[in-house]
Amino acid sequence: MRIFVDDGSTNIKLAWMEEGAVKTLISPNSFKPEWSMTLLGLTDSTAPASTNYEIDGQKYSFDQLSPDAVRTTETRYQYSDVNVIAIHHALMQSGIEPQPIDIVVTLPLGEYLDENDQPDMANIERKKANVKRAVAVQGRESFTVRKVTVLPESVPAGFSVLKDLDDLDSLLIVDIGGTTLDIAHVRSKMSGFTKTHCDPKTGVSIITEAVKHALDTSVSTRTSSYFADRLIQARNDETFLSRYLQNADQRALVMKVLHEREKALTHRVIDSVGRFAGFTHVMVVGGGASLVADAVKKATGVGDDRFFVSDNPQFDLVLGMVAMKG
Repeated sequence: MRIFVDDGSTNIKLAWMEEGAVKTLISPNSFKPEWSMTLLGLTDSTAPASTNYEIDGQKYSFDQLSPDAVRTTETRYQYSDVNVIAIHHALMQSGIEPQPIDIVVTLPLGEYLDENDQPDMANIERKKANVKRAVAVQGRESFTVRKVTVLPESVPAGFSVLKDLDDLDSLLIVDIGGTTLDIAHVRSKMSGFTKTHCDPKTGVSIITEAVKHALDTSVSTRTSSYFADRLIQARNDETFLSRYLQNADQRALVMKVLHEREKALTHRVIDSVGRFAGFTHVMVVGGGASLVADAVKKATGVGDDRFFVSDNPQFDLVLGMVAMKG
């Protein structure tokens, strides 16, 4: 069985074929370096027995609320214990019976390509070796990874557009994730790169970390990156905000920080987009797409029929991987 994995720093996105249809799943990354006890089995006998994992003697558990969750918004996450644990945790939530599988994953452009814009085979092999490491799940059977294929991030997301473009057309793919900003100017029919850019320090995490700090200083509560990301997603939902930030003054302070960092993120993205020219179409993908899409459209000046942002851009990459390799 082949499973496609967008193993981003904030969420793992899976896609696979089942009875002729594409199935998907999203699973957040929030793992602390110790095991936890689950209480679900006390009230529901059908609940998963454990979300405790072990890799090379190191123990981890999934905990979306723990402020002590291992930080994943760094490039080194791509080759870490938690990267492998997060993939296996997502697999365990998929409903697929544990079995030997083949996996297709990605690397950020800055890791996939060398200084000459050629595949960096050392990084690609390092990624393969990391993903193939064995993970044990407490009290449960686990998946075995037989084969790993590594693709460059961003590019598969544009496959459905690129395959139909004329020879003189090209697509600018702006992929804003939790940690990195990947921009690729790709020629029609996936024939090659014209230019690429990767900023490993520009991602939604610059908002996440600022919101966590604001919650710590203004609300006097340490919280998880998962909770901060939920606040960012629900930034325009007054019901959600009022429920979890009940004090109006504290809520206003946190939202002020959020919007300031949102503007800073947008400025960074637009500055990077300004390095590119000669494209005819534009696509914005990734978990931060909704934050920057309007600004990218305005900056690039392309028409509505040449600008693409999906209703659920978090899945654009993994679904593009299925279209390319499935």
